[in-house]
Amino acid sequence: MTESTLCLQPSGQWAIVAPGREPVNIVAGEVFLLEVLGERKMKQVRMMQRDGQWRAMLSSSGHIERRVELRDGLRAGFFDQRERYARELK
Repeated sequence: MTESTLCLQPSGQWAIVAPGREPVNIVAGEVFLLEVLGERKMKQVRMMQRDGQWRAMLSSSGHIERRVELRDGLRAGFFDQRERYARELK
């Protein structure tokens, strides 16, 4: 995984940012990897939009979801591991 971090955009939308690349917004329903606070492993998190607010939900065993607190600078990446960054910054 390209080393990247979570970043809150001026628009209020969350994005994943890699060094030297443009940010890529995380869209509703998308599953991405996040270093969840208080846990050592990267976890799969799904982005949701409810009542005009973005929420990140972590699915646990038994299909119980819990909300994840998002903060700028957390280690993050895309679950599908494809190169998702639009283009290199110039």
